[in-house]
Amino acid sequence: MNETNATMTGTAAGAEVRSPKSEVRGKSEGPNTESRSQQAGDQGQNSGETHHAPRTTHHAPRSNRLVLALLAAAVTTTAAWSAYRWLDHIRTWVKTDNAYVAAHVHQVSSRVAGTVSEVLVQENDVVEAGKVVARLDARDFEIRQQQAQAQVAQAQAHLQQAEAQVAQARAQVTCEQARATKAQQDLDRATALAQGSNGAISRQEFDAARAAADASKAALEVAGSGLQSAEAATAASRAQQQAAQANLKDAELQLSYTEILAPAAGRIGKKNLETGNRVQPGQALLALVQPDVWVVANFKETQLARLKPGQPVRLRVDAFPGRAFAGRVESLAPASGAQFALLPPDNATGNFTKIVQRVPVKIALDRQDAGDCEGRILPGMSTVVEVKVRE
Repeated sequence: MNETNATMTGTAAGAEVRSPKSEVRGKSEGPNTESRSQQAGDQGQNSGETHHAPRTTHHAPRSNRLVLALLAAAVTTTAAWSAYRWLDHIRTWVKTDNAYVAAHVHQVSSRVAGTVSEVLVQENDVVEAGKVVARLDARDFEIRQQQAQAQVAQAQAHLQQAEAQVAQARAQVTCEQARATKAQQDLDRATALAQGSNGAISRQEFDAARAAADASKAALEVAGSGLQSAEAATAASRAQQQAAQANLKDAELQLSYTEILAPAAGRIGKKNLETGNRVQPGQALLALVQPDVWVVANFKETQLARLKPGQPVRLRVDAFPGRAFAGRVESLAPASGAQFALLPPDNATGNFTKIVQRVPVKIALDRQDAGDCEGRILPGMSTVVEVKVRE
C-alpha cells in the first residue's frame, strides 16, 4: 500500500519514482506497463494545469456582468430619451404626407373659330402677361370689319338726312305758325267790321277770313305732325347708327380675337397648337402656369384641433431630398375634400361606415427660404408637411 501511494505521489508531481515491486512488475509486464505509466504522467500534467486554471479566470464572470449592466443602462437611457423626443415631437408637430404643390394654371383657348396662321411660343417658354402667343387668319374678320364700317357710314348719312328733314319740318311749322297768326288776325278784324246791321264788310268777306284762319290752323297742325315724323325718323336713324357702331365694335373685337394673348405671366406647357390647325371657340390650345406656388396639405379631421392660420410649417419636397423649406399656414378649406368631389358621399343610407375625412389646408411657401430652388418647385410635386402647433 505504501509503495502504491509513493508511486501515485510521484506520478502527481511529474517525477519518476519506482518501487522495487513496480520494477519487477515492469519487467514482467513489458512495454504495456511503460505505456500506462506514460498515460498516467500525461494525466498528472493535465491535472496540474487544471489546478492552476481557476486562478487565471476567477474575475471574468464579474467583468462580463459589469459590461452587460452598462450596456443595459445605455440602451434603457437611449430608449427613454428617444421615447421622450418622440412624444415631444408628436405634441409639437402635426404631420402629413398627403400634400402636393399647387399653382394657378390657365387653359388658353381661342374665342373665335379660325385657322392658325402663326405660333409665336414654344413648349416651356416664359411669357409676360398680354404677349401674343399665336395668331389666326384675320382676312375674314377684316372683311366683316369693313362691312361694319360701311354700315356705320350709311347709318350716319341716314341720320344726317333725318336731321335735315327735322330742320325743314321745324321751318314749315314756323311758317305755318305765322300764316295761322295772320289768318287769325284777319278773322278778328273781319269780325269787328262785320258786326251790326250795316257792317263795313260783307258776309262773304267775313266767311272768307274765317275759312282762311281755319285753313292756317289745319296747315299748322300738319306741319307739326310732319315735325314729329321727322323727329321720329331721326331717332330711328340715330338708333341705326348706334347699332352700326356696335356692329363695328363687335367686328373689331372679333378681329382682335385673332391674336391669342397670354392671360398672365408664366410658363407655357402642354402646347397643342400648330400652324394650319383649325381651332374652335373654347378649345384648349395650351396651358400657362404662373410662377407663384403653394402647398395643399390634406390633414385628417382629427389633426385640426390645434391647427390654425399663421402657424409655421416645415416642408420637404420629394424632388429635393435632404432639403427643408419654410412656410406658414395660410387658410383652411371651408369643407372637407369629399364635399367638393364629383359624387359627394351620402351618409343617409342603410349601410354606414365612418371614415376619417380630410380637409385641405393651404400653405404659403417662403420664397426667400427657397433659395436656388425658386422656380424649380413645380405644381403637382409631392411633399411632406409638418406644422408646428406648439411653441
